[in-house]
Amino acid sequence: MLTDWLVRTFVPRADEVSDPRTREAYGLLEGWTSVVINLVLFAVKLVPGLMIGSITLVADALHSFGDLLGSAVVIWGFRAAARPSDAEHPFGHGRVESIATLFLGILLFVASWEIGQNSVLRLLHPRPVHASVALLLLLAATLPLKEWLARLARELARRIGSSALQGDFLHHRSDAIATGVVIVSLAAGRFGLDWVDGVGGLAVAGFIAAAAYALVRDAIDPLIGQAPAPQLLAEIRATATAVPGVEGVHDVAVHWYGGLIVTSLHIEVSDALDITSAHDLADAVETALTDRFAGQAVVHVDPVNRSHPLDPAIRSFLAETLPAIAGAREFNGLRIVGRERPCYVILDLKADPDRAPAAAAAVRAAVTGRFPEVAKVVINVAPRFVY
Repeated sequence: MLTDWLVRTFVPRADEVSDPRTREAYGLLEGWTSVVINLVLFAVKLVPGLMIGSITLVADALHSFGDLLGSAVVIWGFRAAARPSDAEHPFGHGRVESIATLFLGILLFVASWEIGQNSVLRLLHPRPVHASVALLLLLAATLPLKEWLARLARELARRIGSSALQGDFLHHRSDAIATGVVIVSLAAGRFGLDWVDGVGGLAVAGFIAAAAYALVRDAIDPLIGQAPAPQLLAEIRATATAVPGVEGVHDVAVHWYGGLIVTSLHIEVSDALDITSAHDLADAVETALTDRFAGQAVVHVDPVNRSHPLDPAIRSFLAETLPAIAGAREFNGLRIVGRERPCYVILDLKADPDRAPAAAAAVRAAVTGRFPEVAKVVINVAPRFVY
């Protein structure tokens, strides 16, 4: 497969996708491939577009040029994101990828507006456009090339989880579709349907605007703090629970800085452990996570006593009761302090933010009502950004 050959040739340590230098190599591979191909496509479309006076073909040429500029922004973004951390940016420069994507989306919105305006003018004042059969065949021949470029960007984006490369994929795919619209418009012009050129220009403008919207959306999410993917959360939990002595994991929080992941989480350990052993266990989990994910991990220890006589009954009761309490979703970190009357229950509760106080009060009342030996229930409501 050509993509695999390109990766083997131009991406050292291709499997280390969290390493900034590896991510940079992937980005440069896609970016420079796109620049070269789109430069050729720009010339192939612009020159005949100006010669025959087709607004649709000129718009498509500008679309290809926009892809070229977009790929140049991608190259800049990956180079900047690979820079090491400094005093002003202690988490590195990984989010520059998202900034580059946002900038690219804005550029495409501007291009879409300009093309749309010119297309409306062409609809109001149509003019004949005569494209030769040779030109139509030449444009048709560019479609497989553009589709291959789109698939290359999509595959590389999948391998490293990059919104910037996913954005470039959207550009290339919309450019291929736009070229198909151009071919239809120019073919219609050969039959005297001059107004189709303006319609085709509007269609191309729409494709560009749709790609720009998707880019801006995907760029903004990481910048303002998007939710981590369920697969990533599952991998973090699996890595932590694989450490002997960890009985449970909850309250996982994840911050993204490009390829750098900063994670915090709570682990449940036996309350029989002394403080030194619990600290060593937390260190072991942090080491396992930093070995698995490039970045930093902070682990909080929750001592639990699953051997307490009331533990099975209270866990079962909470599992049955929570679904009936409005706003309550799940509980974690259950700890029972004291073996004789009175004992105390401490737990973390996940609940809808607007219903959390009422849900916590309902859980507290339910536990003390069902278990008279429980003198007090302490509930810590988990914030929305932990999982």
